[in-house]
Parts: sequence; structure tokens; C-alpha cells
Amino acid sequence: MKLTEDDLYRTSTQYRHWSFTKEHLAAQRLKTNIQASERVKANVARQRAQRVQQAESDSLSSGVENGSGANTPLPDRSSDLKEVDCLTADEELKIVDEFCERALALGQHCQFPIEVTATCVQFLRRFYLYNSPMTYHGQNISRTAMFLASKTEGFHQSVDTFSSNFSKTTPEQILAPEYLIVQGLRFNFDIKHPFRGLKGGHLELMGIALGSYEGPNALDESMTSADLQARMLKLPHKGNSGKAGMSSKEMEKRITDAYGFASHILKTAALLTDAYFLYTPSQTWLAAHLLADEPLTLFYLGLKLPSSSPIYPKVISTLRACATLLRSHRTFAPNTERDAKHKADVKHLIEKLKSCRDPDKVDLVKLNQAQKRDAVKEDGEGVGLEESKAKRRKIERETYEKASDEFWGPELKK
Repeated sequence: MKLTEDDLYRTSTQYRHWSFTKEHLAAQRLKTNIQASERVKANVARQRAQRVQQAESDSLSSGVENGSGANTPLPDRSSDLKEVDCLTADEELKIVDEFCERALALGQHCQFPIEVTATCVQFLRRFYLYNSPMTYHGQNISRTAMFLASKTEGFHQSVDTFSSNFSKTTPEQILAPEYLIVQGLRFNFDIKHPFRGLKGGHLELMGIALGSYEGPNALDESMTSADLQARMLKLPHKGNSGKAGMSSKEMEKRITDAYGFASHILKTAALLTDAYFLYTPSQTWLAAHLLADEPLTLFYLGLKLPSSSPIYPKVISTLRACATLLRSHRTFAPNTERDAKHKADVKHLIEKLKSCRDPDKVDLVKLNQAQKRDAVKEDGEGVGLEESKAKRRKIERETYEKASDEFWGPELKK
């Protein structure tokens, strides 16, 4: 049996756990939004009831101290009666897209290579597929996701060094949501990016242009490298200009230009859309190259897969669908008016997010500390572990200490 790269990819966690259809992806985001909205409304209602109860208690106490509580005014409760206006699934996706875009700038600020930044963006997109921005704010999660991505891609910094990139961020704030994100990622850290595929395709195209290609040739196995070179030089120009034919130097420049444009697409639109969820890395880089230079890409594809193959039309259709997705992102063709409208929409959604955040998940540092000390819920704050889990951990700790004493003997008295 011949093992192909596609077979290897199908064994990866990216294919098995993070590949979806458009319908499945939309359904999962809707499910996450509904669950988060219900949780936010319930937690906000509970906190409002606690505030009302506390206000009434304070009012009665004040009345007793004054001798009578008959004329003590109660606080205005009109704001407590207002229904929480939660984000919709589409609005959540726009916020996630915004924080993914900010992560690109964050990676540049930290001077990380594109592999680290791209991994961080995909960590964010994966995390928010099963978690809501209303539950965990993107600003808190994105910094920790970048820290995790740096370790994943072998560009690790200490948490003190990393946190020094931000003026008002402590190492505790970076570490607090780390395990939370790892759980959200299902402990799947490996991200298959399309960058290496694009580089490999570029080198093969340059080899053909120089007459030194020795790879597979589905066009005609009897053709020599010189024949392939001659055929490439007769390709029509991109953009359906009708012109054909160019020199070897001109073809080298054309290949380099296509590589640069496709690389730009992979570093922007491919990261900021659902391309990683919907398509394989090879489909993504070929689609980006198709947008950069269609005649050149179809010629290259013909070397790998004959046009007579029954799957050739399906491959072309998939690549064009992926190219349409990449082209649809606003970074593909910047427009001042559209960008201004996008910024205004995002600003409105960020303001709306402030009024519908889960009050139990605002302070992730406090929540993390409570979990570490096996705390149970205190003062109705909703912070800490369930009582049963805390008791189980306490019993396990006492059992371990008892077994340790039996083996080593009790602790020596001072």
C-alpha cells in the first residue's frame, strides 16, 4: 500500500476533530450561543436578586439605627428589571473575527514569526467554537492563546518575559486561563498550516522554469524537463489577457510574484475565515495560488492529477469554492468605506458585549485561584469548585498523606 500525505493528514487531530461542513459549523456556533445566553441571563438574574436582597437588608438596618424604617427610600430597581440583550451567533462570530485580526497585530508586537501568530489565531477560532465571548472575553483569552502558541511552535518565552510585552498585564493574568484554553482545544495543539505546501509548490514551479524538474508528470510521462519548461513558457498570461509566451526570466518573476501574493492571502484571509475548518492545507494553498495566478496553478495541478481523472472536476470545484471564501474577506481587496463601516460595527458590538458578559467569569485570576485551593462557592459569587469535587479531592489528599506516613513514618515533632 502506498502512503500519501493525504493519508497522513487524515490521521491528524485537525482532520478528525476540527474539520466541518458549513452546516455543521453554523449549527455548533448557534448551539454555543444559545447555551451561553441562557447561562448569562441566569447568572445576571441571580446577581440582581442578591443585590436587591442586600439593598433591602441595608435599608432595614439603616431604619433600625434611626429608630424607624418607615421613611427609608429603597434603591431604584428599574435597571434590574431590564432583560439582558445577549449577542446573537452572527454577532459573536464578528467579535471572534475581530480578536483574531487583533491577534495578527499582537504577534507583530511580540515579534513572533508567522507560524506562532497563525497558530494563536487558530487556537482562538477553535476555542470560541465551543465557548462564547460573552463567557470569556477575547482580550483575556488572546494573550494566553499567544503564549500557548509560542510554546507549541518552539518559540517559547518565560511568562515574565512574555507579560512584559503588555504594560498592565501580570504573569498571573497570562497563566489564569491557560488550562481553560487547553481544555477548550481538547489538548490538540498541532496545527497543520498551508505555508510549507505553498513553499514546496513554489520550489517545484521554479524547478520547471529552470528546466531542472524531476518530479511526477501526469501530463505526459515521456516529456523531459526541457519539454516541461518549454510548455510552461507558452502558458497564457494571468487575467485572461490573451497573451501567451515569455522568457525564462519573465517566468521566474511571474512565479515569484504569484508566491508573494498567495503568501499574503494565507497570512491574512486564510487565517481570518473558516478555511482551516472547511478545507485541507493543500486545498487552501492551491486556492490562494489560484487567486494569484490561475493559468500557472492549473498547469501545476495538471502535473499531479491528469484532467482525465474522475476526481479532477471535484478537485477544481473545491479549489474554486475555497478561493471564493478567501476572496470574500475584506483584506483581499481593501476598501476604505467598507473598512470604516466594519470598524463602526465592531465598536458597537464591543459596547454591547460589556452589558451581556457572564458575571461569574469576569475575573479569571480569582476563578483560577479558587479552583487551585479547592474552594467551594462562597457568598454566592459562583467562584470555585462544586462541593462534591472539593470533598473528593480532600479525601484523596488525606489518603495520600496517610499512605505517606505509613511508609515514611509521621512528621518529626519540632
